[in-house]
Amino acid sequence: MSWPDRVRVATPAKVNLGLEVIARRPDGYHEIVSVLQSVSLFDLFEWTATRRPFNYLGFDDIAPEQDLVARALAHARDAERWTGTLSARKGIPAAAGLGGGSSDAALALRISLPNATGEELLDRAARLGSDVSFFLSSGTALASGTGSTLAPLATPRLWFVLVTPPLAIAGKTQALYRGLDARDFTDGAVVRGIADRLGRGTGPGDIIPNAFTNRLMSFPVVRYAYDRLLLAGSSVVSISGAGPTVYAVLESYHDASRVAARLPLDVGAIRIARTIAARDQPSVSAMALAMRGPAERV
Repeated sequence: MSWPDRVRVATPAKVNLGLEVIARRPDGYHEIVSVLQSVSLFDLFEWTATRRPFNYLGFDDIAPEQDLVARALAHARDAERWTGTLSARKGIPAAAGLGGGSSDAALALRISLPNATGEELLDRAARLGSDVSFFLSSGTALASGTGSTLAPLATPRLWFVLVTPPLAIAGKTQALYRGLDARDFTDGAVVRGIADRLGRGTGPGDIIPNAFTNRLMSFPVVRYAYDRLLLAGSSVVSISGAGPTVYAVLESYHDASRVAARLPLDVGAIRIARTIAARDQPSVSAMALAMRGPAERV
């Protein structure tokens, strides 16, 4: 058989179309309800054939001990037979509430365990991070429990203007969860209502809650991004995940580009993205197969 010399795979970002935290569990985790939606913003992975054993070149700005891809690759049972070099390029901003690390980890897990059952993949994904399970298939899903219990939903046709303000919070996700107080806990009804509307083929509605809004809006750069999106003509604005990315929901690329053009440059990094549905990725299987091909290539 012929073996490719190069295989590329793009991993998508996500936005949370609502995130409610219901309760703090005795084990330290939290019960949540969220609608996860994959969007057209990507990291890019490229495997290149070599005549040498496998080598993974991680992201420059992510410490090896924090690299979920490296941790996922460690699940492989046959790594000694891998060849080539796997390199990665960031298109999804890190630690921005857009799930880039989890999306990348899902790809690495599927490469590492190409013959694993869906149940095994989900189990291992949940151990890596709550959003990793979602990215095994992406699309649109209602997430509950600790975030790894997923119910697929119909994917809406929406556009987003994403604004990532210049804000870094040490241990961000853990810090935000620890900082939740009684007013931040809700019963999940609003997000479940969003899921119901998406199931009926309508939009998410005008209110998209996020349990971390009170804390994140205390940072002036987040408040500024939020307010500027509203002033630019957005009627639906929310925060994705643990932030700091703020986003506006629009119905068309024309609307999104108009809003983006009205934003001042000092608001942060501005990106436009659209919803993408769940789909099979044959390129992932091709990458897994090529990595396990013969070390000597002609």
